[in-house]
Amino acid sequence: MTTTLVPKITLWRVIVAVIFAAGLYATYARFALGLSQSTHLTDPQPWGLWVGLGTLCGVGLSAGGFGIAAAVYLLGFERYRPVLRTAVLVSFLGYMSVIAGMMYELGLPWRIWHPIVMWNRHSMLFEVSWCVMLYSTVLALEFSPALVEKIPFAGLRNWYLKQHHRILIGLVLVGCVLSSLHQSFLGGLYLLTKGKLDPLWYTPYLTTLFYLSAIPAGLAVTVMALYLCVRSLNVRLDTRILGELSQVIAPMLALYGIFRGVDLATHGALPYLFKWREETLSFWVEIGLFVLAPLVLLSLEKVRNNPQFLYWTCSLVVMGFMANRLNVSITGLQASAGIYYVPKWTEFAATLMVMTAVVLAFRYAVIYLDILPKNSPQPRWMVNGAAA
Repeated sequence: MTTTLVPKITLWRVIVAVIFAAGLYATYARFALGLSQSTHLTDPQPWGLWVGLGTLCGVGLSAGGFGIAAAVYLLGFERYRPVLRTAVLVSFLGYMSVIAGMMYELGLPWRIWHPIVMWNRHSMLFEVSWCVMLYSTVLALEFSPALVEKIPFAGLRNWYLKQHHRILIGLVLVGCVLSSLHQSFLGGLYLLTKGKLDPLWYTPYLTTLFYLSAIPAGLAVTVMALYLCVRSLNVRLDTRILGELSQVIAPMLALYGIFRGVDLATHGALPYLFKWREETLSFWVEIGLFVLAPLVLLSLEKVRNNPQFLYWTCSLVVMGFMANRLNVSITGLQASAGIYYVPKWTEFAATLMVMTAVVLAFRYAVIYLDILPKNSPQPRWMVNGAAA
């Protein structure tokens, strides 16, 4: 007699199913009905949630991979090698989400290959598209040993790993250059909005601000991912590493905050900090979440030494970073556009589906690949301290 295993229906599985059902309909609406039917985008506001959240946030939150790879392979910080694959995996999946988001946001997504053969060296988007393609390839190559190790053919597996080891330092160097270019050049896109972007966010140094903000945000996402792996996926990790990473996040946030303040003063934007308007409120929410609150919390030893407190502090950093990118791409442009953009539900549904797919991919990668060392399974008689 054979029995068929039916997946157990749980609340989380139902939620995931609903997310994917809504996301698939949103995908149908986007590609079958067009942008006008699936979004609230207009000519005055052509870039919305998919650019602000999908591209700007997706790229920035993927910065932890190149930072930790550079620390391990270029600077020799072997202490962080145990978390290297996790950081690279987070970055790789982040860039995959960016590529998926681009397919939604582009007006003619089937022409996404055009930059490969049709070079426009005067376009910021030309550089962005090439950085996405090249750095995604580099991340795939950096992460590939985790997949190749599962190949049952020992000869092929050993040959690939040997060749990969030979080019690894070069890959990391190229990845650092490409990621640095991409993080900063995304800010360069909004240099074109002079006179339209609100003074609280427009500056000739947007490229620098984008780069300085991406590094702490990317490390914060890595800390959050590592904590969730330890808590929920039965992995073994010295959690003191999380506290050490927070000691890198804090000075980077301070550097960003100082640079941002000096830039606002230099370009005469300080009077806008105290005007009664939506943009000012959004600015202070962004600064509070991204700079002020995390710096206060990370200055406390009990926060740095407690993985759960550190997780929630890093959550504030990520939320503040996302607020910054959405302010630059949406809030800061609404007054000049003369419209109030509110994303359509299908925009949220498609974005949430992509994010959920990334989370699921990360979960199964940690479970089935050698990303982090696993705890030894407990004998049945030790479960809950009682005989099974």
